[in-house]
Amino acid sequence: MKIIKKFLLLPILLLLIGVIYFYGLDKSPVHLNQDEMAFGLSAYSISKTGTDFLGNPFPFYFWQLGMLWATPIVIYVSSLFLKFLPFGEVSIRIPGVVIALLSIFLLAAISKKIFGKGFYFFVGLTMAATVPVLFINFRIAMDVAWQIPFVVIWLLFLKIFIDRQKLVFLFLAGLTLGFGIHSYHAAKVTMPIYFVASVIYLFLVGKAKLLNLGGFLIGFLIPIIIFIPWLRIHPDTLLNQVSYVGSIDKSVDTTKGIWGVFNLNRLTGFTSSYFTYFSPKVLFVEGDRSLIHSTGKIGVFSFGMAFFILFGILEVLRRKDDWFSKLILFGFLTYPIAPSIVNDPQRISRGLVVVPFAVLLAVYGIYFLRNQKDRIFKTLSVAIIIFIIVDFGIFLNDYFGNYRVRSWRWFNGGIGNLYESVIKSTDTRKVDNVYIDSQIYFAETYFDFYQLKFSKDLKSKTKYFNPIREDFSKFPKGSLVALSVSSVAQDKPNKIGQFEKIETIRELDGTETFLVYYY
Repeated sequence: MKIIKKFLLLPILLLLIGVIYFYGLDKSPVHLNQDEMAFGLSAYSISKTGTDFLGNPFPFYFWQLGMLWATPIVIYVSSLFLKFLPFGEVSIRIPGVVIALLSIFLLAAISKKIFGKGFYFFVGLTMAATVPVLFINFRIAMDVAWQIPFVVIWLLFLKIFIDRQKLVFLFLAGLTLGFGIHSYHAAKVTMPIYFVASVIYLFLVGKAKLLNLGGFLIGFLIPIIIFIPWLRIHPDTLLNQVSYVGSIDKSVDTTKGIWGVFNLNRLTGFTSSYFTYFSPKVLFVEGDRSLIHSTGKIGVFSFGMAFFILFGILEVLRRKDDWFSKLILFGFLTYPIAPSIVNDPQRISRGLVVVPFAVLLAVYGIYFLRNQKDRIFKTLSVAIIIFIIVDFGIFLNDYFGNYRVRSWRWFNGGIGNLYESVIKSTDTRKVDNVYIDSQIYFAETYFDFYQLKFSKDLKSKTKYFNPIREDFSKFPKGSLVALSVSSVAQDKPNKIGQFEKIETIRELDGTETFLVYYY
């Protein structure tokens, strides 16, 4: 039994977590979100040509969907996977799952490093792996969760530096924070905060020697310095974010640039938004109000985590000279700063950086309970862990079930199913022209994605039209027409002129969303 526990338990647990996280990437999320599509296309372009769609060779940031500069790290990591994987929804989601598993493992490693016992490795592993918001957001091919690994690695290097007193680890901690700035737009706020917090931490533990501070600063500045040449050519890389915040919060004066965001007139809104991110409703009941980033049936964390986090805070506060634990608590208490700047409450997708801090606080909480004299506290900790695991199982059942039905509108409906039907029809019918309803959300970009997925180039015969202005029944013979149901009469006739309806795209709840006609 001891041999099994020593040599087989960890591989079995890691395999189980991996299977759960990789399972059903083609099923849930139910469809491909437009941001996933854009990140995927950018990654594909880099993997094949080394340029973005504007022709920039290996750009620092990526112009996507004609409206925003996207962060580069998720794209470059994904491009490495696309060197070996066939292009499609699953392949662009796989990198996120790999990073999720890495983050979970490293959080477990930090837990063991803090408490010095292998038991806490398994505790950290369990607490991290059962975080619903981590599971959801690393399974979508977007950058919202990619701050997490940088925060985890920063904490790990910082802890190793304190234990081993080798400057290289402090340099790597700074370098991690520096590169983390480019992991997600909110990281341009959070990573500098953690840099300053780290410097204060070094002073508190008596390690703020000039050489140490210099090495940490150099590591942090390298990824910022190499960003400057790009920023001089494309200053709107940052200013674009000001416009984005201004589109959500009208109190932002976009004409003042970044100072339109950071001004005292917005302090009331910022403060109000800040405290909503500690609402039990957000953290433990519903999570993000967007069904892209939450199922709406469970919080950022399982409700059981609330108890561990509270006990963890008690444990941290009673450790008078343990400044590393205070740093973790600081990270938890300051996580709403970046999302509150946007002043868009209950959008936890902008504050996923909370995950590693909350997980580690929960581990502190379990330590607190297990070290009480009364055995009932140890029993309570076991009961809560079991509750969290069961709660995560209930979440998974919903995620792969009814959540898919509830969330299809958030993922723009079955555009992928529509284009798959169109592309396959060109193989089975004589199609001279493909006409696509321009009212379909990002119609052209989605079609680019699915042409690549199915290795089909139909650009020369594809035209985009507005059904309100053009009567497609007058299109020539040999035409295939893809339409949104909103562009067709309410009765969705089987025949319009010479065109016959050959496909109806339905969602999981039976809602008809797209139609295909052929003449």
